[in-house]
Amino acid sequence: MRLLSGSSPRFTRPRLRQGPLTFCRPNHAMAEGEAIEEQSLPRYRERRYYPVKIGEVFKDQYRVIAKLGYGAYSTVWLAWDQSQHTESSPVLNEINMLQRLKRFADTEQRDLPGIGFTRLADDMFEIDGASIDGRHYCIALRPEGQSMGVLQETFPNAILPKLLNVLMQLEDHRSLKEIGDQELRNPSVLVTTTNGVAPVYRSRQTKLELSGLPVLTDFGQMRLAEGQTNREWWTPDLYRAPEVLLGLPWEYPVDVWSIGVMTLELLEGKNLLDPIDRVNNQYVLPLALAQYIGYLGPPPLEMLRKSPFFSTYFDEQGN
Repeated sequence: MRLLSGSSPRFTRPRLRQGPLTFCRPNHAMAEGEAIEEQSLPRYRERRYYPVKIGEVFKDQYRVIAKLGYGAYSTVWLAWDQSQHTESSPVLNEINMLQRLKRFADTEQRDLPGIGFTRLADDMFEIDGASIDGRHYCIALRPEGQSMGVLQETFPNAILPKLLNVLMQLEDHRSLKEIGDQELRNPSVLVTTTNGVAPVYRSRQTKLELSGLPVLTDFGQMRLAEGQTNREWWTPDLYRAPEVLLGLPWEYPVDVWSIGVMTLELLEGKNLLDPIDRVNNQYVLPLALAQYIGYLGPPPLEMLRKSPFFSTYFDEQGN
């Protein structure tokens, strides 16, 4: 099975030392009305997120210790596996593709290098909640280190050839690849807010280090490639390949594009492309096309003519 994924590298770190569990003070609250963490996302809807509480136990096994971060479709928590006496990190979302990954790892090619750099699920289960459909998916994973975004901000001059080497191995072996959706955001002090029905905690800071190996995680935007024609508006805004931008069929080469854009981002300390309207927090397709053409020149005319956007943004000569 061949897979494409939208994922985000994390650096592994040593397993946390076992010790007494400590929880945030229940009366430690943010000022009422202040939007924090996932509440600050433009498409945030409270009912889409399960209201996890510090100290809550899931499946009679996973006791929540701290919040690690959040993304566009899920929140990430550190939990104590009471049956194994180890830590794991339940993520709320993306069950379907993780099940495919597990079957792939267990049956076909466990020895491929790409599997060793992929964050597979240790457990997956459902819980009842206040979501639109009344159900939430939970995923238990091994805890890892900080995201690449946080490491880049902390160590702006660091050169990370190991990361790029691993990503190219993943591409070569047709395993899992691609930079992911929303990364974990600004880990900070653990506090809670009581301005709504559901509690919202700040993420807890984890150890920063450059040692270890990169691990790919966050597979909510994964797509199957083999035997399918993909035309979806896919991949994060700042890593979108030209064929995706133009609404053309795409396959594995979009991953090479993403790796290249990410490499430039690591070297320069800034994004190569930024087609975002910051006032309205929206992706602007005409601005994206102008930026791409500014860097690369106009696409081949025969490629443009196949795009559903050709007549909207280009004349008959491709200008």
